[in-house]
Amino acid sequence: MKWLERASLRQRLSLPIIISTLLLFIIFQGYNYINTYQIQKENLINRVQVLSNGVGVNLQAALLFDDKVTAGEILNAFSADDIILQAVLVKTDGDFFVEYKKDGLISQAPNEKLREQIVKDGYAIGEHSIFILSPVLLNKEVIAQIRLIVSKEELDETRDEALRMFVIMLSFFVICGYFFISKIQKWIITPVSNLNHAIQGIINRGVFDERPQIVTHDELGDLTASFNKMTSKLEERQKQLSYVLKKVEHERDFGEQIITAVQHALFVIDKKGLIILSNEASKVMFPSLSINLLESRNLLDVIQPSNEEDLLEIIDNRKEVDDLLIQTCDSKTLQITSRVLSNQNQVLLSMVDVTEALRSRTQQKLAANVFKNSQDGVLIFDADGKLTLMNPAFTDIFGYQMSELSNIPMLTLFDGHHFTTSTSLITESIQRFGQWHGEVLEKDKFGAELPLYVKASKIIDNDQYGQNSYIFIFTNLSDVKEKERLDHLAHHDVLTGLPNRAKFYQAANDTILLKKGSIGQMGLCYLDLDGFKQVNDTYGHDAGDEVLRVVAKRLEHAVRANDLASRLAGDEFVLFINPVANREQLIELADRVIYSIQAPISYKGTLLSVNVSIGITVADYNDGKDVDALLKESDKAMYEAKLTGKGKYMFHKI
Repeated sequence: MKWLERASLRQRLSLPIIISTLLLFIIFQGYNYINTYQIQKENLINRVQVLSNGVGVNLQAALLFDDKVTAGEILNAFSADDIILQAVLVKTDGDFFVEYKKDGLISQAPNEKLREQIVKDGYAIGEHSIFILSPVLLNKEVIAQIRLIVSKEELDETRDEALRMFVIMLSFFVICGYFFISKIQKWIITPVSNLNHAIQGIINRGVFDERPQIVTHDELGDLTASFNKMTSKLEERQKQLSYVLKKVEHERDFGEQIITAVQHALFVIDKKGLIILSNEASKVMFPSLSINLLESRNLLDVIQPSNEEDLLEIIDNRKEVDDLLIQTCDSKTLQITSRVLSNQNQVLLSMVDVTEALRSRTQQKLAANVFKNSQDGVLIFDADGKLTLMNPAFTDIFGYQMSELSNIPMLTLFDGHHFTTSTSLITESIQRFGQWHGEVLEKDKFGAELPLYVKASKIIDNDQYGQNSYIFIFTNLSDVKEKERLDHLAHHDVLTGLPNRAKFYQAANDTILLKKGSIGQMGLCYLDLDGFKQVNDTYGHDAGDEVLRVVAKRLEHAVRANDLASRLAGDEFVLFINPVANREQLIELADRVIYSIQAPISYKGTLLSVNVSIGITVADYNDGKDVDALLKESDKAMYEAKLTGKGKYMFHKI
């Protein structure tokens, strides 16, 4: 490489740039060709496979009924794509079934090497054609194969086009390279030589009055001008540096004032969890520690969380979190946000005491649930007599929807057109005494009479500038419906609507007594959800309740009308199957249930996922086993299923 060291600046600039650019050009063009060819190949194969899969679905019935005529008509669907030359449908035993050829063409069969590649990858590319093997599935089982021969013309055209483009771009590169070398002399070599001559004059001769001429108006021209003005600029830079230092100091003081004024408690901790900096709000949040300085104390000792894992993860891993809720030993709830500072060993934490806010939110949620799930109909009017809220029970009792009554004023609503209660009696009592109650005989939307107990009250909300609200509560006194409601509540799970443990025991015992002495079998499936606790812990109990409701609906759809799906407790369910024809019936049911429950569950824009483990026991009607014995057997089998992995079922082993 000595010749390069002795080479001129022009040569050392031009040759490496040209060689490296040429190499990059060749590499880029080669990569572009390979990538384009690969994409074209994958698109072509995917296109054929998609068409083949669609044809395969339509061929299932024809294969099952050995209908070659229909199969041939379906196979002609390959004529929709001109690149498909031949398609042969072969059964799994190797027997030829039906064939499609484009315009009677005869394509060459693959050789031994290509056949091995087809078996391995599902396709192989020959000299003139592409060979693709597509299975025909029925219930995930291969019942036949479609052997396709596809034209390779599109891939060959892609290769030829890439080569033509390479030649064009190479010619363009040579022309540009010649132009570039000629301009290096003018734009770089000459200005650098002039600048070097001026610097040598300063170094060797101490001549400062020689100034290089500005040849180009680019970076080299700027460099020459900067050289001439360097001394004067140094003094100017010094002045600017002093100004910047004063500004930084001012901004630091301003930042400290902001931190002091922030109402959130702020802590800066090091990698050991020791407090480096805190603001005044932090001392207000922890008044028992205000006498002593918080700095240099451990954050865990100051907060005293009931569970240290989340805070330890923030301290040890410098984890950034948003609105993390931490329970303290003195029953406080702190909302914490953390950010890693530019110094990676320090973390800034912002804390807000949300104990009262969470308590208020819980009470509001509880009140909303009471309003929504109340068995009594409720109407609430604002100060202007406009209907603002209606619960589902009111619709169940009267048949009216919110949209039907929302535009009717309160005084008009009780004028006899919708309800028969005396308007004047109600309004007078409310205005004088603040309430009214009594038993009345009303009519629903469809004219049916309803014996009701009605209670009306006026509520003054101080938070709403003393405005009045009016609430009406309608209790249905129909004994038959009330009895049915109480009976349903006693024998059904409130959350899912499935029969509860009591209903299950009653139905199962009745079946055992009724079938005693008969010939036949009954089955019991014990189900326990996998991953349910993680859903509760991650997304909250509302998400867990939604999962239980959806699982209950899927179980109801999975069993027959004469079978029984029940919720025992928590995430445990049982299926009582009567009668049972054979073991395969229960296997099919278990597979169906597992597949159904594994499907994602949508909750507030998030997809939740759970699985299920199933224990199965089968008993003859004459075995003499009671419900508890069947539950114990299926429960034991369920735990054995859990040990084998999630989403499994296991039969009880005698």
